[in-house]
Amino acid sequence: MENRHIAKTAFGMSGITFVSRLFGLVREWLRGYLLGTSHSSDAFTLAFLFPNLMRRLVGEGALMVAFIPVVSDYVHRDREELEDFVYGFFTVLFCSLIAIVGVTVAAAPVLKFFLPEFARVPGKVDLTVSLTRLMFPYLFFISLAALSQGILNAYKVFIPSATTPILLNISIITAGFLLGGYMREPAYALGIGVLAGGVLQFFFQVPFLSKRGIRYRFRLKVSSGVKRVFMLMVPGALGAGVYQVNALVSQFIAAFLEEGTVAALRFSLTLIELVLGIFIISITTVILPVLSEKASKGDREGMKKNLSFALRLCVLITLPSTIGLMVLRHEVITMLFRYGRFTENSVRMVATALVYHALGLAGIGGTRVLVQMFFSMKDMKTPVYIAAGAMIVNLVLCYYLARPLRLGGIALAGSISSYCQFIFLIIILQRRVGRIVDRRTLLSSMKSLLSCALMGVVLYYLRGALGVMDGTRATQALLTVGMIGAGVIVFILVNLSLKNRDIIELIRVIAGKIRPE
Repeated sequence: MENRHIAKTAFGMSGITFVSRLFGLVREWLRGYLLGTSHSSDAFTLAFLFPNLMRRLVGEGALMVAFIPVVSDYVHRDREELEDFVYGFFTVLFCSLIAIVGVTVAAAPVLKFFLPEFARVPGKVDLTVSLTRLMFPYLFFISLAALSQGILNAYKVFIPSATTPILLNISIITAGFLLGGYMREPAYALGIGVLAGGVLQFFFQVPFLSKRGIRYRFRLKVSSGVKRVFMLMVPGALGAGVYQVNALVSQFIAAFLEEGTVAALRFSLTLIELVLGIFIISITTVILPVLSEKASKGDREGMKKNLSFALRLCVLITLPSTIGLMVLRHEVITMLFRYGRFTENSVRMVATALVYHALGLAGIGGTRVLVQMFFSMKDMKTPVYIAAGAMIVNLVLCYYLARPLRLGGIALAGSISSYCQFIFLIIILQRRVGRIVDRRTLLSSMKSLLSCALMGVVLYYLRGALGVMDGTRATQALLTVGMIGAGVIVFILVNLSLKNRDIIELIRVIAGKIRPE
């Protein structure tokens, strides 16, 4: 019943996240329309990558995985202890963020020395520096929003925080539509939207905290819990942010390739993050408090069962998504982005990156699930060591694969490194707590893999028979959506015929036939 509760809560969040990602696609469509894969798009992509990376390293990522296990202990203690911890942590975080943002904004011109290829295009480096200065304060607000999310999640309240990305996307879309046509450089309009979105994400959650008696105050008293969180955050930053670090390394290497490569990789990652954001992030968000609670009680068997279930859900989502994105890459990219300055060459570049990015979906998703087990046991160091190894693999592969495969090689390097990280994490975890990939998990994965293979064959022949790209824009979109729906149906039907119990239970959860206790 607990696994069903996890699934139902995760898919409840997925519904909200799906709406957010739809807005995200509109946001990316608008970016493609205004900037295409031009030098402005490269500059905006790289400038936004810096606060996004720091958000993962300092704020939302490391903060969440270090904060939730500790605050979960305080929630069940005396109220005064909880307030001392929360207010003390808020004070330290607030001051730290002010310092980080101030230093980075002042030092932004240093980027000129690291982007020689950008310097070949007049104004490209200066635009990157200006956009970095404009958007980096976003880190301040999104980190405070992450703190609010951590507190609410400790109370098992997930929906408000899952809603906040919608506000960011709406903010960027609104700024782009209202200001993009009136500015000489439309990238600034999108940057203003990013900053405004961060403000909204923080203040939206404040009323929900107030309902639970939490009102942020400055308090100079630093409790032992605050020190524990920051001690856990230092190693947790790298462990939680390896995906973003790999993305940053990839973007820098891509900056040495032809114009539009940086933007093409970003558009490709948008589709990958669509899958990860809707399903995998929801699963990992829900499972961390559950695992943390069981870890505090010493219930290792319960933790293993929950983790195995989360991994099976991950397989059910990532495998069909991988095949679908690879087979229908041109159709999906054309449907979503082929407008304005997003040309046919842009479609080709993004499609090339997407093939190799999609291969790593299962590795990325599985890794994000596994690290929650380590974090729940307050072990931040092991994921750091594995993350460091994965980054080295990614860096080496990026360098060597970028020559023969160009941007496809950079995407492939990230996919390979994600599987390396997943394999080492699961080996170490099974040595510590026992068998996680049990017979049921292996059998369910094999059935899902067979279902994906048949789904891919159907989509390949359906794509050729319909001649999607030959029709009008409306016809292309309609047929693409239809093929995606057909692929989902084939995947489910084959799984049902193979009596995959996980797909049966998942359907029951989504249909609302299972009520959590």
